[in-house]
Amino acid sequence: FAVVFGLRYFNQEQPKTIDDLHGLNLEGKLKDEQGYLYKDVYSFVKFDGLWYMQMMSPGGSRLYNIQFRYGPKEVEGMKIYGSLDTELLNNASDYYVTFNPTGNDFSSVALAIGDFNQHMTNIFFKTPIAACDKNETAACKDRPIITCENKDKIVLYIKEANNTGVYYEDNCIVIEGSGLELVKGVDRVLYDFYEII
Repeated sequence: FAVVFGLRYFNQEQPKTIDDLHGLNLEGKLKDEQGYLYKDVYSFVKFDGLWYMQMMSPGGSRLYNIQFRYGPKEVEGMKIYGSLDTELLNNASDYYVTFNPTGNDFSSVALAIGDFNQHMTNIFFKTPIAACDKNETAACKDRPIITCENKDKIVLYIKEANNTGVYYEDNCIVIEGSGLELVKGVDRVLYDFYEII
């Protein structure tokens, strides 16, 4: 019996690619922690610790496997307050990314910024411009000093704070928090940009 069971287990075809996982997900053959259909429309699968969603380009010519650290079910409870100038966002070819250079958790700030930049560069075709919110370090000496007060450009402002929050302030996308909550806030904003949540 054990030999037959073992052979059946090893002879089952295991998914090898993200596309394979999406196929199984659409057939309802994955456990919730492996994949699910969000709003019965969007296929999300977990592969190597990251969540992937498939999306066609606006022209329908390219299929993207878009990567997130958190699935939509993990961030849908985060509210986004305020409003964003979507005309400015849509027409911008670049945007500023700013933060406090004297903060305590540079690794989480860098991870959040890196994740945001990957989406903005590869999917939305916008170029990030590194900035600081104050000139108090050597790294910021030759960088623009940008805050939400700079109204003529789109700004991503990653702020270390005790409380977690996400809000839009006209041209400014503010993500506040500590540790991986900053990364979670970035995913929440991206789901808003993709009009998923």
